[in-house]
Amino acid sequence: MVRAVDGSRRPAILINSKPHQAGSDWTPWHDELDAERGHVRYYGDNKAETGMDAHETVGNRSVVDEYLLHLGATREDRLRAAPLLFFESLVHEGKSKGFWRFLGVGLVERAELVTQIDRQNRPFVNYVFDCWLVDLGPEGLNLAWEWIAARRDPTRSLEEALILAPSNWRRWVEHGPLVKEQVRQRMAHGATISVAAQRPEPGTLAADALGHVVAHYKKLGPFQGVGEHRFEGLASEIAGSALRMSGQYQPGWITKRAGDGGIDFVSRLDLGSGSSQLKLVVLGQAKCIGGAAPVTSGLDLARTVARLDRGWVGAFVTTGYYSEQAQREVVADRFPLLMLNGRHVGETVVKESALRGLAVPDYIAAVDAEYDGRLSNRLPAEILRD
Repeated sequence: MVRAVDGSRRPAILINSKPHQAGSDWTPWHDELDAERGHVRYYGDNKAETGMDAHETVGNRSVVDEYLLHLGATREDRLRAAPLLFFESLVHEGKSKGFWRFLGVGLVERAELVTQIDRQNRPFVNYVFDCWLVDLGPEGLNLAWEWIAARRDPTRSLEEALILAPSNWRRWVEHGPLVKEQVRQRMAHGATISVAAQRPEPGTLAADALGHVVAHYKKLGPFQGVGEHRFEGLASEIAGSALRMSGQYQPGWITKRAGDGGIDFVSRLDLGSGSSQLKLVVLGQAKCIGGAAPVTSGLDLARTVARLDRGWVGAFVTTGYYSEQAQREVVADRFPLLMLNGRHVGETVVKESALRGLAVPDYIAAVDAEYDGRLSNRLPAEILRD
């Protein structure tokens, strides 16, 4: 805190996320960093070994103190609010320390207490903060650090520091929640994703997790797994983790191999609540591949799309990647198809295993143990009545 000419203030809060360490003893949870939609879900700094209440750790206490100011009821609150500066740790040339990427400037929009379990199976209570990022587009995605320096300078007032703030931060200070969605960061991206971006970075926990998945399930060639078809159970979990960000995901069943008709699992996505609830059938296809040719083509995706009825959505989960042509066809034809690649699989397995307090191989084995009990010959539409 700085005791400045116009009162005490916190200049800024730096938040460093290490996604490649998620699921480790040091970082047993998994932050969600979505710069494209201007959203960050950040787990606080409490751990089982601290023996402290969630609000007693330095980091959590600091963010909670700023939370009411970030809600922005008055201009005075918004003027005093400390910006959250988000950084993401990167793996560069096999090195996981010393490389950071600036993600943006944010504010807390929601805080809640959650119970977590670490890798030693120790439960503890922590905060999880949902934050939104302020659009730095007018500044070319750059941050003028003179603004932060001015907020640190006890001889300068908040009004003087505000002059140096990003333009959209100033808009938020002046108009508050009314302009929140107008100044939220949103990034448009290309229609296709490169091969490199669809694979976890080498040396990360996600890359190791993807290797465990392929080794567990793949049976052909040099692999000694339980069988590629059983990957369908884990694929349903991967799709559920992605879809829960948009609504309530209801896992259904895995279709029996003899009559699956090109569909591997059936689930449901519920949007809204009560009498205003919308239920969508989710048809899923799973493909566990490895080795030299892990590409998924447009023909692979067409089989899933052909099974979709009006108002249904599809989910294709692969341990490999999608060809550029396949991605372009899905975009051009506006197919309602969620495409999850090997990077998604690796990162999700790390996250879900950490949430369950299990090592990655144990998590994969636990999901696979449920496979036989989930097999069914039911029609997809029946899940709407469950």
